[in-house]
This record gives sequence, C-alpha cells and structure tokens, in this order.
Amino acid sequence: MFIYAPTARDSSKLPLVVVLHGCGQNSHGVAALTGWNKIARLNKFVVLYPQQKLLNNPNLCFNWFLNQDIEKGKGECESIFEMICFVKKKYNIDTNRIYITGLSAGGAMSVVMLSTHPQLFSYGAVFAGGAYKTVTNLKSGVSVMTGQNHIPKEKLVASVKKQNPDYNGPYPKLIVYQGVNDPVVNTKNAEYLVNQWTGIHHTDTIPDKTEHGFMGIPDIHRSIYNTSSGQTIFILYKVNHLGHKLLIKPGEKDNEGGQTGLFGTDIGFHSTYQTAKEFGILRKN
Repeated sequence: MFIYAPTARDSSKLPLVVVLHGCGQNSHGVAALTGWNKIARLNKFVVLYPQQKLLNNPNLCFNWFLNQDIEKGKGECESIFEMICFVKKKYNIDTNRIYITGLSAGGAMSVVMLSTHPQLFSYGAVFAGGAYKTVTNLKSGVSVMTGQNHIPKEKLVASVKKQNPDYNGPYPKLIVYQGVNDPVVNTKNAEYLVNQWTGIHHTDTIPDKTEHGFMGIPDIHRSIYNTSSGQTIFILYKVNHLGHKLLIKPGEKDNEGGQTGLFGTDIGFHSTYQTAKEFGILRKN
C-alpha cells in the first residue's frame, strides 16, 4: 500500500480516496496518470493506493473475477479493507467521506468493495469496470468483458444483497465512465452496472436527465439516475470515440492534471477533477 497525505495545517477531519490501478499498472503509475495527488494537495484529502503483487496476478490485475478474492472477509477484498482501516487509524479521516475509484480491473474491484462494505463508502467511481459478481473465474470474466453474456437485473442485485444480509443502511452512490469504442470492456458492462446499482437503490433504469455534449464537448454524454425522492444515486458518462482510456487534461490549472499515454487521452476534460467534484471533496475558495 502507498499513501499520499498532504501536510496537515489544522485538526480538520480529512476525506479519503482509495484509488485502484488497472492491469499492467502500479500505484505510482496510476497516481501519475490520474493526477489524484495534485487534487489531494490542493483540496486537503488523503489518497490510498493499494498495489497488486505479481505473486497474486502475473498481469498485476486485481482479481475481481475470483470468488476467493471478492467476498467479504476474503482475499484481496479483505486486504484492501484492512488497508483502509489502517489509514483511518493513522490519519484523522472523516469516516462519512470515504470514496473509491479505479480503472478497468481496478474499477471492477472498486465495485467489489462498494458491494461488500457499503457502510464504509459514500461514493464510488468506475472507469471501464464491471458489475459485482458477474463471474467467479477467469474464463467467464473474458466473456463478460467482451459483452457475450446476458445477466438478469435480479441476479445482479441479489449478488450484492447476499453479501450484506443484515444491512439496512444506504448503499454508496456510483459514477461510471464508459468509452463507447472500448475494445477491452464492452459497453454492456456499463449497462450491468446501471441495472445493479439502480436495483440496489430501488429505482428504475431510465435516466432522469441526459446532457449531450457535456461541458461543450460533443463526445461526452452525462446521464443521471434519481430515486423517487430526487436524490441522484448514479451518474453515467458515455464517451463516443473513446477506447480503454481515461479522459485526462494535463496542465497547471486547478482543474487540470494527469498524463496522457497508454491509458490516458486528452479531449479537454479532466475526469479525475470531475470525479472529485461529483464526490463533493473540492474545497470552496
């Protein structure tokens, strides 16, 4: 585990963001790619970067597809949970403001954590990830990633509920970013997440509002899903012409950062900053 923590100047409780890297990455790489450390420094919150071991997965993927790693109290799921508990003890963390986000396999593992420890998190953000327990082995994982399977909404919801049989509290809200042209994670996985998470929150799968050309960028479409009381519990960003990459906007301004390259592309939108804004952890000037 790696931690980025800004120098404390007061005794205020700090938000915590957990960032999970994708396959072929490590913690330092995903920190540079996303620019989370810059946003944490400017807005005073802690970032936790769990890092996969080669011993667990030779491609450095989090094992979101293995049953022994994705159930509460087991394997990698439990390891990440214990890291979060450690950070909560070491730093003055606001336990009502803990968030998790990840890319690809890290995105899928973020959903694992949200599903198995709903009381822990306020919000999650998934970049090209998948729903909880769509698979329990590597072979079926490939089928789901490429959009070959059909999984009923009822089954998707039940798999989460089974992890929390005695839990009656609220589930975290969720943001999903999905490239329409992603060759690795088919857009069907975003649909599974819509079905699973609206089902968990007892609302329908029809967006209450869709903004095409979000922030003046033609390829970005932002849909929000609300409960009957009007609370937004799910946000979906679908991006035309985007493959298996994050949207990054390198620069020196507060709303810019990150690095382009194998996993990042620049179309004038910094998804990390937008995620922090949706989480509600940007300090007001």
